[in-house]
Amino acid sequence: MPMQVDKQRSLVHFLKRSRVPVESYLSKLKEVVTLLRESYEQLDQMKKWQDDDTFIQLMLIDGVFLFEFLSVTRGNQNNYDYATNDPIFGYEGHILIYDTIMQDLLLMENQLPYLVLSTLLSVSEGLPEQSINSILSWMMFAPKKGPGLHLLDMYMKGLLDEGHHVEKKEQDQDKALVRLSASKLQKYGIQFKRVQSFNRIKFEKNTATLKLPSILINQHTVPRFLNLRAYALRVGTKELNSYIDLLDSLIQSANDVSPLCSQGIIVNSLGSDEAVVEVMKEITKDKVRRDVDCMSSVVLKEMNDYYGKGAARKCRRSGKKLASSIFTLLTFH
Repeated sequence: MPMQVDKQRSLVHFLKRSRVPVESYLSKLKEVVTLLRESYEQLDQMKKWQDDDTFIQLMLIDGVFLFEFLSVTRGNQNNYDYATNDPIFGYEGHILIYDTIMQDLLLMENQLPYLVLSTLLSVSEGLPEQSINSILSWMMFAPKKGPGLHLLDMYMKGLLDEGHHVEKKEQDQDKALVRLSASKLQKYGIQFKRVQSFNRIKFEKNTATLKLPSILINQHTVPRFLNLRAYALRVGTKELNSYIDLLDSLIQSANDVSPLCSQGIIVNSLGSDEAVVEVMKEITKDKVRRDVDCMSSVVLKEMNDYYGKGAARKCRRSGKKLASSIFTLLTFH
């Protein structure tokens, strides 16, 4: 309820800027009210939302707020009609409150149908469907991935690039793998390099380089990842779980945090390496079985192979040194 004042303010700014009467938006939303209702479970059991007009008003107010907030987040020039000291939509206020609101907007139970935003944009701008999808994809952190179901769906698609699957090559890929920590990999000459997105996760054997996207560790990391994981399990997306499994292997102690921080793969806002480990424990707790055809799982397999060969080489070298020492001792004796 405290946010209703800010939602009403966003509606006033939105309507003034678009120069389209509110009745036009309500009328257009009314045309798709059946589809919007079908997006929600058990809506027919809630007396408050039985009336279509009341339900449509909710869609309009929440939809405009989401649209306005994402517009400011993405630096939309059209939203500079807010006061600079505005606590939600002003530059400084937006920076301070961004994480808190985004955490709320990405909750599974708080999702608003994509159709609401696309309808609002079609009325305010009069653009074709392809242009609307392009704008919303960009706003929802998933360039060229629209349309989607809602913000969380689009955020997941942008995060994982809609699933970077690889062809299954061996059925034994999911056999017991050694849990290789970042510090252990570093000792075996494996380097780390930051890449821009999940679909670029890769282990380059020739240069012994593990490429990973960066992950921000702060007070919002745990609830955000747990929420994303819950949604991933619901819709059957495998990549996030596979990535979490990879993180679980890489970060086992505070010693594993520094090598990843130095390359910008971990951005630590909590102050200590131990705090990062605790966050990772929460994220990876109760994780489900990995999927062998996801890139993160393939990377684990490839690093295990590299590590195994390195260990074998080390063992052979140690054996040769031992044999040489024994031969020397026997000769001099």
